[in-house]
Amino acid sequence: MSIKFIHTSDIHLDKKFDIKNFSLKEREKRRQEIWDTFDEIIKTAKKEEIRYLFISGDLTEIEYINFNTLIKVAQKFKAIPDTRVVVACGKSDPYNINSLYEYIEWPQNVYIVKNMDYVEKLNFPDDNLCVHAMSWDNGIGNNKAQAIYDISVDDSKINVLLLYCDINSESDKLPVNADLIKNKFDYCALGSRHNFEKIQRHIVYSGTPEPLDFEEGNEHGVVIGALDKKHLEYTFLSLAKRKFITRNIDLEISYSFNKILDLIKFSGDTFSNIKDYVRINLNGTVNTDVSMEEIENEAKQFFYYIEFEENYSYMNSEDKVYDHNDFNIIESYKLQFENNQDKLEQQAFKLGLEVLRKEKVVK
Repeated sequence: MSIKFIHTSDIHLDKKFDIKNFSLKEREKRRQEIWDTFDEIIKTAKKEEIRYLFISGDLTEIEYINFNTLIKVAQKFKAIPDTRVVVACGKSDPYNINSLYEYIEWPQNVYIVKNMDYVEKLNFPDDNLCVHAMSWDNGIGNNKAQAIYDISVDDSKINVLLLYCDINSESDKLPVNADLIKNKFDYCALGSRHNFEKIQRHIVYSGTPEPLDFEEGNEHGVVIGALDKKHLEYTFLSLAKRKFITRNIDLEISYSFNKILDLIKFSGDTFSNIKDYVRINLNGTVNTDVSMEEIENEAKQFFYYIEFEENYSYMNSEDKVYDHNDFNIIESYKLQFENNQDKLEQQAFKLGLEVLRKEKVVK
C-alpha cells in the first residue's frame, strides 16, 4: 500500500520581510498570508488523509518567532493526529541550545530532528519506512556533506531523505552531490531553494508555499504524492495567495506620457495587477519632456503593489530646437546632460529634472 505524503519547506513563519518598499502594514499582511497558507497545508493533510508531512527546513524565522507562536504551531500539528509530521531544521530555524523548539511540548505525531552532526534514522515499522534526516545547528553555513554520503540504508525499506541542503552546488548551504545519493533513497525531500525544482524524478525541492520576494517568480505550493518501494508519484499543488512578478518594458524617446503609462497599465492581466506584487523594469530611452515620476505615481492606482527599476536614460529628442533658451532653466539644465550615459549622472539628472518641474509648477 502506498504512503501518502506532503513535502514542504521554507515556510518562514513570522518572517520579518526586508523588501525596501514594503510598508509595515504590508509586511504584517504578508506574514498573515503565510500563516493562512500554512493552515491550508494542515487542512489538505487532513482532507487527503496524508500519512506523512515532511518539512525540510526553515519552518519558522527563529530569530523573530516567540514561544506563544510556536505553541500555536504545535496546536495546528495536533489537529492532524493521523499525520506524522517530520521536521528538519534549516538555516533560518537551526536546532541548538538557543532553539525554542526544545522548550515546546510537541504532540506525539511530531518528530523534530535533533541530530546536527550525523544523520538520524527515524523508523516507522508499520509503514516499512525509514526517514533519514539531519538538522542545521547554526544560521551561517554547513559543510557536513560527508555525513550524508556515509549513510547506509536498508534496501528492504522505503527510504526517504529529509534535508535542508544545496544540491549539486559549491555553496556553504550543505552542498550535496546528487550522484552520490541518488541510488540510496526512494524520495529525497529537500529544502533551501525557494522555487519548486525537480533535480531528478525522486530528488525534489518543494520550494516555499508562499513566495517571499521578486527572486521567486514561479508557482508556489507543496508537493503531494504517494510512494512505496517500487513506485513514486507526486504532483505540485499550487497554494500561494499572491505572486511576485517581474515585467520588462522597453521605452523609446518618441513615447509620450500617455503611451508609457498605458504600457505599464496593460503590461499584464487585470486580475494579476490587482492581486500580485509587480516589479516593472523600465529600459531604454525617455524624452526629457516626460516626467517619469508622475507616470509612476499615476500607475500605482491600477495595481495592488507596484515598484519600478529605472534602467532607462533621459535624452533630448533629435528634432528639438534649443535656440533662445537662455532664460529657460529647464531647457538649459537638459543640455548639460544631453546624451550622457553614466548611470550615476543619469540618476542625478532625473532627480534634478523632477525638482525643476515642481518648481516650475509652483511658480
